[in-house]
Order: sequence, then structure tokens, then C-alpha cells
Amino acid sequence: MKSLGMALGIALGLAGGQASARSFTLSQAVDFALTHNSMARVAQAKRGTARAAFKLADDQGIPQASVSYGYLFSNNPLEALSAELERRQVGAAAFTPSTLNHPGITKLGTTTLSLSWPIYSGGAIEAGVRAGRYARQAARSDALRARQAIMAQVIQSYEGVLVARQALAVAQKAVAAARQHARTARYLYSRGRIVRSDALTASVNLGANKGMLAEARGNVRIAMDNLSAAMGAPAALTVKVPDVTLEVVAAPDQDIARYYQRALTHRPDLKTLYALAAAARARAQAARDRSSVQVRLMAQTQWFSETPGLRHNAWTVGAVISKSLYDGHRNRDHAAVLEERAAELDAQLAGLRARIHDEVLRAYENMHIAMTRYRIADTNVARARQAVAVTQVRYGEGRTILLDLLNAEHGLVQAREARLAALYALVANRAALAEACGTLTRRMLTTLGVAS
Repeated sequence: MKSLGMALGIALGLAGGQASARSFTLSQAVDFALTHNSMARVAQAKRGTARAAFKLADDQGIPQASVSYGYLFSNNPLEALSAELERRQVGAAAFTPSTLNHPGITKLGTTTLSLSWPIYSGGAIEAGVRAGRYARQAARSDALRARQAIMAQVIQSYEGVLVARQALAVAQKAVAAARQHARTARYLYSRGRIVRSDALTASVNLGANKGMLAEARGNVRIAMDNLSAAMGAPAALTVKVPDVTLEVVAAPDQDIARYYQRALTHRPDLKTLYALAAAARARAQAARDRSSVQVRLMAQTQWFSETPGLRHNAWTVGAVISKSLYDGHRNRDHAAVLEERAAELDAQLAGLRARIHDEVLRAYENMHIAMTRYRIADTNVARARQAVAVTQVRYGEGRTILLDLLNAEHGLVQAREARLAALYALVANRAALAEACGTLTRRMLTTLGVAS
């Protein structure tokens, strides 16, 4: 019975650990990645940290209240006289020399409620709040940039799966045709109608196409792995992609200057650096302001009693004005460090603007080159089909050799592969251009040529 229970437990454990499979459209894959990709989780955590830091800075100007209770035993004459005064129990006998010099043991419990409110900090609190607000804006922009990078990666990986599948279909057709030619060549050679070299050429062609088919199958597996990684899919989830059609969407005919201007306006990483530089300057100002005059209101009420209780109350209200005269230059040096950090971020901004220009230019040119390559390849596919058809007729009539037919079919395979490569480059660079401009959103998914 014990063995049966153990066996059932193992079986249930294995069943629970089985991998599940799920099919994703492009939009579903993007949505999944935006919640499961590690980049998205890190960006979200940074936003949470920035929100908490802003809340902490904002809380510096809020009044602080505290309560405490203390109890003391003392034979100190001053403590004894103070306790009598605080309990409002001073009599004439308390001022005799014997009582003052030998008061005995004094017992006193003190309950204290305190309130402290910084009403002026020389601008340090306000500057800290500004720094927190800028840091929060930077984290928000950083998260948006991470989302766009994830989307671009998923789009390119998803399209890679579709293209790899179409390339596999091309390879399968090529193998089927090569197998038929090899079979026909063996038959004709056995009848003495062709020379042995033609039969060997057909066999070599079949082997080459089988190698291409094996590579195409491997490419499909690699493309699926890339998509799973981009989505952040767990190992227990098998990602599947439905059979959808890649549509050709013409490259938009706009001047590159408009794309570059759009990037300078919308790029989240530019906004991140702007905000971080502003935050560093605000923190530097806060560091300098800590050496200025500080004003704090204070209020305190106390209850004194030999036994715990709220009796014999006394209160104090006042203000404290303070100014640091010398702190070893700590505040000044801290401000200098933060100013240097802001200058460093300004330099990074200049470098990022130049890099954005290169990214936009590269994606723009690659997109238009891919469109041109696709048109050429599409024309070549049509011509290659005609060439195969004509060569098949001539070969059937005995007016050409088998090698010509194999070359014609190989040309058709190459044309199809070139068209697929151009189609992938077109969609991938369209997504890359939108990412480079900082305008890649979910609404763009239906405009990329991937059925969603």
C-alpha cells in the first residue's frame, strides 16, 4: 500500500511538471513580454524605487510628533527639587538646609509629547522634492524605453519565426523537386538515355537540398528559441506561433529630417538623461542650502507623576533658529560632486543625440534598401518561375540537359530566399526606425506587415 501511494505521488509530480503549450499572436506575444521580460521587471522596480524616494523627499517638510515615557530614581538634590516643582508640590519645608542637602530617594515618571515642524530650510527641502520629482520622471522615461526595446525585440523575433517557416517551406519544395529529378535521372540512366554524370549531378543536387532543408529546420527552432527569450517565457511554457501571412507594407515616403526631429522630441532615453541632470542639480542646490539658516517650530507638553498617569502638566512652545558655521566643507563638497555628475550627464546627452542621429539614419536607409531589394527579388521570383517553366518544356522535348533544369530551379530557390530576407529586413527595420524615433507603440503592430 505504501509503494502504491509513493508511485501515485511520483506520477502526480511528473504530471504537474509537464510543460504547457500556448499559441501567441504578435500582440499577445508583446503583451506577455511586457509583463514577463526581465528588462520590464527591472524597469518597473526602478519606477517603484523612484516613487518611494520622491515620497521620502516630500516627507521632509511634514511635522514630526513623538511620545515617550521615562521613570527615574535619584538622590540628587537638584533632581529632587526639580521633581517637587514639576509635580507642583513645593512647600516651605523643601527649602530647609537638611531637606535640600539630604532629600532621600526621588521617584518621578515623565510622559512627554513633542511636536517639531521645519518651516524654513533655506530651500533644501524644496530642492530635495524637485530632485525626487525629476528622478521619478527619469524612471518613468526609462521604463518606457525598456518597453519599446522589448517590443522591437519581440516584433523582430516573431517575424523571424514567420520568415524561417516560409524558408522551410521553400526548402521542402526544393527537396521534393530534387528528389523527383534524382528519381527520373536514375530511370533515364538505367535506360541509357542520359550519361552517368547527369544522374550523379541530380543525386548531388538532392543532397545539397537536403542539407538546406536541415538548416531551415534548425533555423525555425532557433527562431522559436529567440522569440521565447524575447518574451521572457518560462522553461515550462512552449511558445507556439499560428500560421499567419507576412504582408508587404511599403516604406513610408517621408524626409529623414522629420524622423530625426521626431526622435529628439520623443526618445524616452533623452528625457531620462534630461531628468537625471536636473535631479543632480536640484540635489546640489539642496546640499548648498543645508548650510543656510534653518527655522524649526517646537512644541512640547509633559506630565509628571510618581505613579504612571497624566497629572501635573507643563508645556513649552518655541522656535529654534540655527545655521551651520563650519562643517568641514562637507555640504559644499557634496554639492560640487553633484554638479560634476550633472556635467557628466550633459556630456552623455550630447553623445546620445549623435547616436540617435546615426540610429535613425541607419534604420531609415536599411528600411528603404530592404524595400528596393524586395521589389527586385519579387520580380526575380516571377522571372525565375518563367525560366523553370520554359526549361522544363525544353527538357521534356530533349532540347536541353538536366543540368540546365537544375540550375533554373536553384535560381528560383535563391530568388525566393532573397525575397524572404528582404521582407524580414523591411519589417525589422520599420520597427527599428520606430524604436529609434521613440514612437514604437502597440498601435503600430498592425502597420508592420505582420498579421496580428
